Amino acid sequence: MPRFVDIARAAWQRLEQAIPRLLWPINQVLALALRRRVAPGSVLHICYPVHLIHYMVDILRENGCAADYLAVGTSKGWNASDHHFQRWRKWMPLSLTEFWFFWHVVSRYEVIHMHFMQGISQTGWEWPLLKQMGRKIVVYYSGCEARDSTTNQLLHPEMNICHDCDYQHILCDGDWSRRRRALTQRYGDLELVTTPDLLDFCPEAIHFPFFCPPDAIVPTRQRPYWPENGRFRIVHVTNHPGIEGTALIRGAVDRLAEKGWPVEFRHLSNTPYRQVLQELADADLSVGKMKMGYYANAQVESMRCGTPAVTHVRLELITEDLRDSALLLTDLEGLEAMLERFLTEPAVLAEKRQQASSSIQRLHDNERLAKRLIAMYRALADGRDHRWIASNIPGGLCRPEPGERA
Repeated sequence: MPRFVDIARAAWQRLEQAIPRLLWPINQVLALALRRRVAPGSVLHICYPVHLIHYMVDILRENGCAADYLAVGTSKGWNASDHHFQRWRKWMPLSLTEFWFFWHVVSRYEVIHMHFMQGISQTGWEWPLLKQMGRKIVVYYSGCEARDSTTNQLLHPEMNICHDCDYQHILCDGDWSRRRRALTQRYGDLELVTTPDLLDFCPEAIHFPFFCPPDAIVPTRQRPYWPENGRFRIVHVTNHPGIEGTALIRGAVDRLAEKGWPVEFRHLSNTPYRQVLQELADADLSVGKMKMGYYANAQVESMRCGTPAVTHVRLELITEDLRDSALLLTDLEGLEAMLERFLTEPAVLAEKRQQASSSIQRLHDNERLAKRLIAMYRALADGRDHRWIASNIPGGLCRPEPGERA
């Protein structure tokens, strides 16, 4: 019996390898025949199942963009999308599943917006077909898939996100990422990055920030917070404590507890999205992204929930808008002192709390961001390249001009 299983598995693998070659001429004919079968102005966002893309697409729709969301794979934390593609089906070879879904769904869109370089196939066979059909490809980097750990540690040897990496450098240096970056360089029309520190690794990209969560979260804890609530609650959200510096953050909180301060540290990992938002809304303070050099989505969500976020931004990336916001900027060395300040001066923290939601909505204005991204899509559809977009669409500079930095 084991012998039969091995033979069957080997035969299946050979079939999987043969199918793409057999489908190649069919794909060429379909690419030519269906080139004009496209909805003008349509955009398909492709990513694994995650809340960020869901509300990003909703915001684009509210601003007049014909956007949809294709979720690839499964997730315990999120399941809402317009299309759902699961690669592994026992009853059909993987290549045929990808073939059917590409021609049934993906090929109909004018712009394909790939998050984390995510397409529907493992090999990337659909990328050249999209280009043959005149479709435009946007690649949106959000983190380690864009980084080069060697470069990062040379640029920032004292402290960087690659120290104590939880991913074992698979995301940045693995074969999959290298192949995807090669596809992007060959077939991508526009590269975007969520945070400006990623421009160290993608110098031709454009910084396009996160959207702000559209829904406000009502705290379940009774206001006011500290000191009336008795304990100073600090929330830290990450599934990867190594790259976040979680041990160092916890150490700063522990030292405050040793001094007698009533602090409570809540580390949320693999926690459902709505529960994360509720925990943030009920916190006195959140802490995160202390090693990366810029703040990320968890800090945006915290501020949107009305809870000030402590984070680290590299000096050369701090703008006047950031200084004027309710973001609490420090580094790991200064973290303990900043936390203690808010314990001893609760009125200062209360002022920051009042400003948190409005200030992050000014920094991440959803309507402004949506109009800017839609303008990028339209420019691509009109045949403009990334350099034209970077120079002509407001806020689209690849790197801030010297005068724009604080």
